[in-house]
Amino acid sequence: MRSRSLRSHFLMLYVILAIFAGIVVPFLGLKMSVEGFRNYQINRRQADLENLGESLSVLYREEGGVWNPQRVRDILRPAPQWWGMTISLIDSNSREVYTLEPLHIGGNHYSRAETEHITVRLSRNAGRLEIERRIPSGRYEMSFISYLVRYTLSGAFVMIVFACGLGYFVAGKLSRPVINAIERTKDIARGDYDVHGESKPVGIRELDALTRGVEDLGRSLSGQEKLRRRLMTDVAHELRTPLTVTRTQIEAIADGILEPTPERLTLCVNEMTRLADLIGNIDVLSRIEGDTLRLNLEVTDMKKFLAYVIESFNPVFTKAGINLSSELENVKCEIDREKFRHVIDNLLSNALRYTDKNGNVKLRLYARDKEAVIEVADTGIGISPEDLPNIFERFWRADESRTRVTGGSGVGLAIVKATVEAHGGKISAVSKKGEGTCFTVSLKRV
Repeated sequence: MRSRSLRSHFLMLYVILAIFAGIVVPFLGLKMSVEGFRNYQINRRQADLENLGESLSVLYREEGGVWNPQRVRDILRPAPQWWGMTISLIDSNSREVYTLEPLHIGGNHYSRAETEHITVRLSRNAGRLEIERRIPSGRYEMSFISYLVRYTLSGAFVMIVFACGLGYFVAGKLSRPVINAIERTKDIARGDYDVHGESKPVGIRELDALTRGVEDLGRSLSGQEKLRRRLMTDVAHELRTPLTVTRTQIEAIADGILEPTPERLTLCVNEMTRLADLIGNIDVLSRIEGDTLRLNLEVTDMKKFLAYVIESFNPVFTKAGINLSSELENVKCEIDREKFRHVIDNLLSNALRYTDKNGNVKLRLYARDKEAVIEVADTGIGISPEDLPNIFERFWRADESRTRVTGGSGVGLAIVKATVEAHGGKISAVSKKGEGTCFTVSLKRV
């Protein structure tokens, strides 16, 4: 089946509606008007004939039960309502008393008329009226009907032309954003994700939403493509560095350039350990995001759980000259203790890494509505506003030089976010450059 454009469909719809509104409806109205007028004429004529019969019945009683032709003639005098009618008064013995011949106006206007017979019974056995009515079908009636038809067809033609013009304009306005959206999706399919200029709104909410949705899709895919390329670069870089260091050391030892001292072998082991940790983190992240990670959920006293974590971190913070404090309320949640421990460990480790000596790190736990809220706030270097939306992305680090002093593998916060969401929770961060950062984790309370 051959498909038609949206504009063709709209134009056809407008034409069909115009034909229906310009021809069908007026002709139905014309037919109803003519039928109504004919019914009115019939009812009016019937009422006039019944009144005439009542008048003759009264005359019959006044004359003592006999007919006076003179007075009958006065009652049956020619009148406009009797035009085209032959009215005969017949007594109870079926004798003709008087006949009113039809009054003809307009020449042979009634020459081709149909004949209608009507009988009106008079009261008290006075007799009856026999009416023969000739229904006109002359040129005047046909001329009137022809005028109505011409008027209706002219109006229908004007309406169809107007509807076609209006339909063409409206269809173009409605189809243009759809066509633009189709072209934009073709560009996206070819890999062109960037938006080339903003589309003007057409004032139709659904179509404007469609246009914005396609443009947002392009921007999202563009961001995802940039992230994918950066991810591949980062993975290659993260894997290459420890492999290069280890390979260089081993080749130098194998060529006899370097001695296989414990220090050099330890360096190789550390680099391989870092490589194994990176691969392990990527594997954990993949399993979490692929919904293949199993959680051993247990109802946990979060105050005791976090107090234990803080106690294990206290020596490290004390050695770094950073004050670690806490403010914990009695709250219970259902968590996988081992995996959620990694979440808190990562947040505290980041706070330790990016907070200067004599700084402060505070861990808070409190209840809010039906949630348990965990906050890890520091007075560290902070995160710039342009970097803050990206901190939970894989292999993303604000430190572009990737120095090992502040580095890390760049997947820690991505694992944290995926683990929190696997627990049905949410994580967010607020930060101000040079003043510090606060991470907030919310979980459902039990």
